[in-house]
Amino acid sequence: MSPEEIYAAELELARYNSIMFQKEILTQEEYEFCKAWDAEEASKYLFNMVEDRYLNLNVYSEVEKEEFDLKMEQGI
Repeated sequence: MSPEEIYAAELELARYNSIMFQKEILTQEEYEFCKAWDAEEASKYLFNMVEDRYLNLNVYSEVEKEEFDLKMEQGI
């Protein structure tokens, strides 16, 4: 592998990690990118919510969602 190819692969890995470990809602393009990078992990953690939006269960927290909903109900 040339240095340019190694650099490109490192950039792709950084993008994959950023999406999979920081982003809660993914676009179709981000989903396809992650699926191409690691199909097994994508099938475990990425859930199709509506047409071209995917929920990343690797980031999503039901506890945080419930706390947020409760605060919204209480007007906090």
